[in-house]
Amino acid sequence: MRAIILLIAGLLAGCSTSDKPDNLIPEDKMIKLLEDIHVAENQVNNLHMGSADSSLMVYKGLEKEIFKKYQIDTAIYRASFKYYVARPEQFKSMYDRVVKNLEAKNELYLKKQRASKPDTTKKPI
Repeated sequence: MRAIILLIAGLLAGCSTSDKPDNLIPEDKMIKLLEDIHVAENQVNNLHMGSADSSLMVYKGLEKEIFKKYQIDTAIYRASFKYYVARPEQFKSMYDRVVKNLEAKNELYLKKQRASKPDTTKKPI
């Protein structure tokens, strides 16, 4: 998935302008936003819906909530994404942080899951 994103980023970089949008999402906020978007995508994928249309509807609802959380709209997100994509080194650095943060969150989740399961290897007294 990461390679696909970087490929798209590279392709879009050639098509974009270097002008900084008026409402550019700050880098740290954009990283958190991208993390939430990837979590939402994963949630939709885990639903195993039979229809792409249904999956898209569910995702769009989650995306709307994410944008509300960050107090942005689609236009601000797209302009900011386009801006960062036009700067491949910066964008790669941002996505490295997104991946690192998501991996840490996943490890924490797995650790909590393991801790909540009873130890079946111990014999009762």
